[in-house]
Amino acid sequence: MENRIKVADLKREHLEWRDKNFKVRKGFYPVFTDFKEYMKELSPGAISLFLYLGLHSNNLTGEVTHGIERMANFFDKTPRTISKWLKELEDLKLIYRVQLKFNGPSHTFILPYEKTNAKKSKMANEDGLNLEDKLPF
Repeated sequence: MENRIKVADLKREHLEWRDKNFKVRKGFYPVFTDFKEYMKELSPGAISLFLYLGLHSNNLTGEVTHGIERMANFFDKTPRTISKWLKELEDLKLIYRVQLKFNGPSHTFILPYEKTNAKKSKMANEDGLNLEDKLPF
């Protein structure tokens, strides 16, 4: 009987926590169930970086402008490690990084993902990704 009470308390606690965060409009990033399949192919660091990018992305565009140095400082890792994690995410077509001007900041876009879509964004073509015509700026 005590376990049933504990389970009921845990469910209530979760519901209250979720409702409170929605009411105060705390930011969140949804991770859809298809991501589970990518987890098998990514290092733990790349998974953490993907979550970081999602939590810092613009909800409407999926864009993040944090530089590698900033990410390295957050994770207490070297820029080389962050670059390696970014490459893992790019190789699986989970993100796309682009510089809009020479020596300008990189823009990282979280791409729509579905494991059943053969890891291709709708914006991908046979030559690779071509987002320049589709960016809102």
